[in-house]
Amino acid sequence: MLLRGVRCALAAAVATLWLLVVSPVGVSAAASVGSTPSLTLLSQTPTVAPPAPGDPATFALAVRVAGSAPSGATLGLSFYEKLSTQSGFAETLTGTPSGLLHTVAPQPLASLKRAGGGEQIDVTVVAGTTSAPSGSATLNVSDLSRCPPLTDPEECSGVYPVVVQLFDSSGSQIAHLNTYLVYEETRSASPLVFSWVVPMGANVRIRSDGPITDAIPPLGAARVRDLAALSQELAANPGVQATVAPSPAVVERLRDDPSPEAASALRGLRTIALEGTHRLLAQPYVPVNLAQLAAAGVPSEIQGQKNRASAVMAPITVGLSAAQAPSWQTWVATGPVGPSIAAGMRDVGSDSLVLPDTALASATEEDHATWTQPFSLTLGHGESVTAAVSDSMLSNLFTSHPADPVLEANELLAGLAFIQSELPSAGGRGVIAVPPPSWNPDPRFADALVSGLSNNPVVSTATLNGYFNEIQIGANGATTTRRLNDGADQLVSKAEAAAIATARTEISGFVDAVQGQPPIENQLEDVLLSAESDQLSPDQQRAALAVFERHFDAELGNIQVEKNSITLTAQTAAIPITIVSSAHYALRANLTLSSPKLEFPGGPTRDVLIDHPTNSAQVQVLARTSGDLPLSFTLSSPNGQLVIERGRFTVRSTATSIVGIMLTLVAAAVLIGWWGRTWLKGRRERRSRVQRGAPA
Repeated sequence: MLLRGVRCALAAAVATLWLLVVSPVGVSAAASVGSTPSLTLLSQTPTVAPPAPGDPATFALAVRVAGSAPSGATLGLSFYEKLSTQSGFAETLTGTPSGLLHTVAPQPLASLKRAGGGEQIDVTVVAGTTSAPSGSATLNVSDLSRCPPLTDPEECSGVYPVVVQLFDSSGSQIAHLNTYLVYEETRSASPLVFSWVVPMGANVRIRSDGPITDAIPPLGAARVRDLAALSQELAANPGVQATVAPSPAVVERLRDDPSPEAASALRGLRTIALEGTHRLLAQPYVPVNLAQLAAAGVPSEIQGQKNRASAVMAPITVGLSAAQAPSWQTWVATGPVGPSIAAGMRDVGSDSLVLPDTALASATEEDHATWTQPFSLTLGHGESVTAAVSDSMLSNLFTSHPADPVLEANELLAGLAFIQSELPSAGGRGVIAVPPPSWNPDPRFADALVSGLSNNPVVSTATLNGYFNEIQIGANGATTTRRLNDGADQLVSKAEAAAIATARTEISGFVDAVQGQPPIENQLEDVLLSAESDQLSPDQQRAALAVFERHFDAELGNIQVEKNSITLTAQTAAIPITIVSSAHYALRANLTLSSPKLEFPGGPTRDVLIDHPTNSAQVQVLARTSGDLPLSFTLSSPNGQLVIERGRFTVRSTATSIVGIMLTLVAAAVLIGWWGRTWLKGRRERRSRVQRGAPA
């Protein structure tokens, strides 16, 4: 059996190496450029299952030759020995298989049957004693004594690599692709349980310029078509159970899209929910790293993501029963996972976790080919959660060949069949595959995968709830406890956490002030929540927060307090304070005044309604003195969490108080008295000098 670490390392390279590696057999079809021929898989028999063990069955395969095929070009097949190790399977995804079993003689393209716009080759597959000479269109999977014919059907069942080769007239290979023959002689009594998480999402993007209505761009027409096709495919095939994870942000874009395809996608989601075989997975507004948000100390954002998601999904989920409604029971992590995931799961109400197998410490046991059972994930400090892994190799196959979706689907089907073949008689085994949240669901992929899973002899399907119910912890002797890779949570920076917390406070105050529910509330909320997406790099998150602040400041700029000078002609008077608004909604706010030289008989705070372009508030003031008096103001939300504007007036007082008049009169009387006494004293002195004969 294979060590899990080796398997993961090989699996992680699949998507990249397919596009980069030049096989020893020839030039990769994905590397074809310009007029160089390449091959694309159009269809193939997903599983060859004979009516009875040993009976002949047909393997049909159709490919399209793109580019300029030379005159006299031929198409041939090479079959290789059944795969026995996970590493061997991973190697065949990008390289040349080993152990040639059988070749089908190259046939001229012009002579092949046309199918779906390409060329089809049919091969008869048998498992018996009949000889199958090289070059014939009959493949005997019992050749080379790889499986004793008819003695043990499971020995012949398995996954056989197939190389489709395009040759020029001289017999030189000019293009190829690798696929697989899945041969199953009997229906398994212990099928592998496959739980497929189907994201209906798109890349999170935030525009840095333009109005807020353009901050989150609409979906492209191609993405809308693909989402519509995916939802309709699943709705039409309830027998293939899946956990559907619609991104509320994408659902909102679909709801705003007037196209028939967008309406079809939403109808498909509603049908999926009502039908009840599939299960909708409740999602945050945008994909987020739950552990990071919890560790950053911004639990309000986890709740904000959840609340906004519920509001957006309401038209789809209205009237659903508890069994049909989107479930938060399981949290699916697609990125790094830290110990704080436990706190985040409590915040959203999840009690089970699906995480990438690469997030776990290496297993200590070596006697299990594939980790297929749930386990208890130890998080430290006495905390643990029930968890299961998403298989990285299978998950990577969703994006391994963007230009060849049918090949992707058949590689995934082959991977599932191989995992089942590792322990074909062991029951209670299951695997989970989770494509990236931004995965583009090509309709050809969805059709090929769903068709291959329908009535599959060795693979059954289940929702995540079904997986955790059917597959027991410790089944087949698997380990019951796992732990995360060493290392702390990847934290959001303190500055970014503070910016998020500030933005949340601002929005809370804004919502408290705004009357009604104008669109701007949701638009601001959506930009903030989108800035938290783990699809964005830290730099992109910071830039997105800056976009939010720019739009928020612009909204506050719609409300202005006129700062004209005010003149008082009386000691006590009502002064007018004018608030102008260019907003398309009404606000209720608190106007608070303060001044060291003015008193406010009615109190310093006034409740004001701003519902017209020009709004006036009358405030009673008492001037303690005359002259230029400073008056500061603060306009804030009713809950005090948001300052809309603050500033300062100058109040010019020309009024004179009674006390001032009295003081002036007293001062005048004193001055007159002093002057009179001085005059009388001087006069008496002059008289005295005259009487003494002295000069006056």
